[in-house]
Amino acid sequence: MWVDGYWYPVNGRYVWHAGYWSRPPYPGAVWVVPHHEGGHWFQGYWEGGRGRVAHEHKWDRERERDYNRFHDEHDRH
Repeated sequence: MWVDGYWYPVNGRYVWHAGYWSRPPYPGAVWVVPHHEGGHWFQGYWEGGRGRVAHEHKWDRERERDYNRFHDEHDRH
């Protein structure tokens, strides 16, 4: 899935995050775009039947980026 580029806050300024191809963290997850609303910043995230998964910028250099990042209580046992 293509995730469009977006600006996000880092240390009091905004940094451009270029668009990228990624596999969702689990089947059926959809990307909710980052946005401003009511003077507040809301980070982009994946959402679906298994829950919410925020994109971590530390994953940007990894080939699969967001894929397989969802972990719930059942996954930890």
